[in-house]
Amino acid sequence: MSYHDLSECTLNDEERREEAKRIIEMLAPWENNLSKQENGFIRDRLFHNCNVTVKQLFWLRDIKDRVL
Repeated sequence: MSYHDLSECTLNDEERREEAKRIIEMLAPWENNLSKQENGFIRDRLFHNCNVTVKQLFWLRDIKDRVL
């Protein structure tokens, strides 16, 4: 996985939520390819959480890049 400088993100809260939602929808068909930790992160932390941090968004992008 790649690592990003957290200051690279210029998205506001709503934009981060929307991007996270789009990525989660893209990953849904590939759920079986995700680790238990990744599935838990998406299901428990992001799916039900209305606040997506920059760090969470970057991790989600890394998962997407690896799986898709």
